[in-house]
Amino acid sequence: MKPSRSLLLLAIAGVVAACGGNAASQVAFNSRFAQCGPRGQAVYDYLRSGVDSSGDHNLDVGFADQRASILKQPDTAQDGLMRAAAQKQVTACEQAAAPSLAIPVGPGVTSDTITLGLITDLSGIFASYGKTVLRGSQLFWNDQNKKGGVCGRKVELLVKDHGYNVQNAVGLYVGMQPKVLAFQQLLGSPEVAAVLGSIGTDQVLTMPVSWSSKLLSNPYIVLTGTTYDLEMINGVEWLMRNKGLRSGERIGDIYLEGEFGENALAGTRAAAAANHLTVVEQRIHSTDKDLSAQVQALKAAGAHFTAMTSTPAQVASVAAAAAALHYDLTIIGSNPTFDPSILTGPAGPTLSQSFYVVQSYSPYSGDGVGPATVRSEYAAAYPNRPVAASSPDYGYGTAEIMYRILDAACRNGSLERPALLKAFHTLNAVDTEGLIAPLNYSSPTQPPARQVLIAQPDAQSPGGLKVLQPFFSTPTAQTFQPS
Repeated sequence: MKPSRSLLLLAIAGVVAACGGNAASQVAFNSRFAQCGPRGQAVYDYLRSGVDSSGDHNLDVGFADQRASILKQPDTAQDGLMRAAAQKQVTACEQAAAPSLAIPVGPGVTSDTITLGLITDLSGIFASYGKTVLRGSQLFWNDQNKKGGVCGRKVELLVKDHGYNVQNAVGLYVGMQPKVLAFQQLLGSPEVAAVLGSIGTDQVLTMPVSWSSKLLSNPYIVLTGTTYDLEMINGVEWLMRNKGLRSGERIGDIYLEGEFGENALAGTRAAAAANHLTVVEQRIHSTDKDLSAQVQALKAAGAHFTAMTSTPAQVASVAAAAAALHYDLTIIGSNPTFDPSILTGPAGPTLSQSFYVVQSYSPYSGDGVGPATVRSEYAAAYPNRPVAASSPDYGYGTAEIMYRILDAACRNGSLERPALLKAFHTLNAVDTEGLIAPLNYSSPTQPPARQVLIAQPDAQSPGGLKVLQPFFSTPTAQTFQPS
């Protein structure tokens, strides 16, 4: 004779009670499926409190009678019965989700793991930035893996350092590509350009830590924000609205040779054409340290504003040279032209007064649920590690975007690379709770975002940047079509 369900639940309750389990804080409904653990927790919380915290708010329909029945039982049995009922929901959820383990998969996917690649700069000119972007992504996947990962699998990151060297990046890509489902990060415009053709041939979805609109031609590139040209259009027009740049005047543009600088320069030129400005262009190389000659050229041309697309150290060099000449020069910099370390040098006071950053992701000190979450988790995980202004937020946000893609592909029944591409282009409203500007990937040849924020160096703010103006876009940026 089989025992009744109620007797089984009472037996489970007795075991739980004997172990001293009373407090809700001791409950953990873990599952390899991301949706199942939270489902069990919501049921348990409802049975205890009568408050429906589920996403669909339908627990009153399915569990009101069960809750009433449990509350009639002895106090010592109630909590165990509630836990058993919640665990039953976790089990049912897992049984429904289990077919996802049998779906077709691509490289880097096993029955319990999805491996994503990261090729970044951990030792070159953008090492500070690269390290903290990486930590932000690791924080997200640590969180998501605790919730069950994605498609019944944990996500693992295969991380390699190219040192901001193109040849290194190419070699690492060739070696890693067969071992990963997609690339969570590939840092650097020159590095991305060197493997762009292979990315298309290999059909491997790739998130560049680069925002060049030239990348829009490759459907496998996942741009994670506003492109460099749109950044500068917004930035230049913000200067006109807020800092005294006027129609008919000259504006400098100090830009790195290559796609990074030249794509931002295209934005400065477009803003200048729309607003009757003259651009004084100054091309530099990543190895240039002393930019006093470029500053002197801007001063001679009569420009009191300049755009910059460079390394943070080069921004500091320009600010120091302008201060030495008693030259009033306001700088608007693309991301990632700022690092907190430049505030501690001789140019620090000048930068705090006359340097602004235009970007499409929140600084570390930003408002909103997303930035607050990252700040709390980063401080706990890396209490003695420096923060590169905005990059933990960006890293966390980009990992969330990748999760959305993987989850959509899983729900569509495949973790093969072509399925990821299809899932990617179905995402038309990606909200990262303030970490990155709102994103729409449903038009592959268009920038996924056009909004930016303006930030200013501030030594008192966590990460060294504070938001001056939240996300916005100007009319010129809204209609601009990248060439």
